[in-house]
Amino acid sequence: MGLGDYSQCRQRMSRGLHGVSGRAALWFPAFHSVHRTPCGTWHIEAQEQARASAPVLEHLRRQERTRVRMECALARLRAELLELRFQNHQLARTLLDLNVKMQQLKKQQDLERASKSQSPEDDAMNPECGNA
Repeated sequence: MGLGDYSQCRQRMSRGLHGVSGRAALWFPAFHSVHRTPCGTWHIEAQEQARASAPVLEHLRRQERTRVRMECALARLRAELLELRFQNHQLARTLLDLNVKMQQLKKQQDLERASKSQSPEDDAMNPECGNA
């Protein structure tokens, strides 16, 4: 295999990779081949590909930044929801405790009313319950 064969093989390999969609833009521009066009001017494929892929890469960067911002926002929302859930449980416990205390106070008040109705004055007025 002579020097010319190596050059042709290299050109075929670089052209073959450029023909695969999605792969050519991933290659570093220094690895792209330089070839002479039929009109006699030099044409650098890497510059064309860099110009063509720049908007695509910028779009991908924007999408990535957007995705990261969305994930951060979702994480903040999750944390806030967990905090609200914790506060909700605390409020529910407080309400239940208050309800229990209200029931206890109501029973205590009913017992005090009942004991006042059984006072000695009530006994004197009510001969059935008094001393016989």
